[in-house]
Parts: sequence; C-alpha cells; structure tokens
Amino acid sequence: MMRRRNFIIAILTIPLLEQLSRANQSSASVQPPAFEAGEKLTYSLGWQFITAGQVALEVLPDENLDGRKVRSFMMTAKTGKVADKIFKVRDTLSSLAEYDVSRSLGYAKIQREGKTKRNITVDFDWVNLSAHYFEAIKESKKTIPILENTLDPLSAFYFIRNQKLEVGKSFEGPMTDGKRCKMAKIKITKREEIKVNGKKYDTFKLVPDMQDIGGVFEKSDNAKMEIWCTADHRHIPVLLKSKVMVGNFKAELVSGA
Repeated sequence: MMRRRNFIIAILTIPLLEQLSRANQSSASVQPPAFEAGEKLTYSLGWQFITAGQVALEVLPDENLDGRKVRSFMMTAKTGKVADKIFKVRDTLSSLAEYDVSRSLGYAKIQREGKTKRNITVDFDWVNLSAHYFEAIKESKKTIPILENTLDPLSAFYFIRNQKLEVGKSFEGPMTDGKRCKMAKIKITKREEIKVNGKKYDTFKLVPDMQDIGGVFEKSDNAKMEIWCTADHRHIPVLLKSKVMVGNFKAELVSGA
C-alpha cells in the first residue's frame, strides 16, 4: 500500500495530452462541447473483489481571472467503510485552466491516504515558464521549469476529452504535478462496445503513460492502466482498469452520462 503512485488519473485522470497542430485544434473547436459547467460524473471504485469507494469528477462554474473566463475542475476520491479499515482515502484535486484547456493556471491537491497527509498548491508562471510547488503541512517549496502548454493531471483529462479521438492516434505533451514536468503520452488502441453497470457503450480504448506524475492514489512502478471513453463527442470515461502492486482496481461509471 505504501508504494502507490497515483492510480486514478492517474484516472481519468483521466492526465493525457498533446501539443496539437493548429489544424487539429481547429477541428476540435468545431465539435459540440465535450463538457459544460455543472457536469458531474460519479464512479464506483472496486479493488480486487470488493467495492472500495467512490470517485467524482466535476466541471465547476466558470471563474473569472484577469477579466477572462477560465475553466474550473474538481475531483474527489474516498474509500467506503470496508476499505477504510484497510487503507482510508479522502483526496480532493482541483484545477484552473484556460477556457480551451490549452494550459493550466492553478492546481491543488488535498491528500489523505492512510498516514499520508499533504496540502499541495501549484502556481503557474507563464512569463517565466515555471511552476511553484508548495506543500503546506511540511512547509516545503519547489520551483521547476515547465514547457509551453503544460497541463496538470486533472486538466489533462479534460484536454483529451476536447480532442478528436481516432483508433491508432496518439497524443503527447508536457504535464506537471509541481514536482516534475514530464512528457505524458496516450494512445487510442481500439474501438469496441462494452457493458458497464448493465448499460452498453460504444467506446474508444485509451492506454496512457504518465510516468512519475502524481494524481490520486499513487501507483506502482510499471503499472498498467486502460481507459474506455464513449465514442461520441463527449468522450466520457465509463470504465478504467489499473493493475498495480497491491492488486487490480476498476472504476465504473455510476451516473452522469
């Protein structure tokens, strides 16, 4: 349990990005919006053979920053009564991004996982291309260089939902949790019909690689993750599977589609 390195977004985290060409950005912009303020997606989280908890992803009301509208996202994860006795989790991630989700403007993480407690904020300085990390409980600070259009693990998930997905297509781009800035990758491997909670979905299967980037639940080295998103313009993640050192996790959409 103590060697987790960010499992869900990792979810859906659903993190996951690319610096697209202008042509790709244009084609994405003519599509209906993949999400709007007020959207809330709820997932049941299974671990091995038990229902471990619940995860929620929300598009919050737009905020105003320096006279322009920006996106606001939040993700919460918590274990249930049974899992609490084994390893209690109460995590909250929040993110601000440009309205087109082209880059991050702020990121925060409140982490309560077992004995681990962290209150993290990450501020982005786009003039100097740097990210300022601050962990309040330990009062630790760090500044790292970032690349143009860097995203945080939560906004990266919404960035991918905004794109045109096709089998065989790959996305690659910079992502940071404030401690490090790495290139994250995701590949669309197939299109298939799956059933989740008794409902059939036409989906794309996505395989992400977000090495060394933190989100919710820290995953093991060489962990494998797979995400199934709806094949319509909304690209809603309906199923996520992850194999980590402590076992197999599965997140299934319960409501919001």
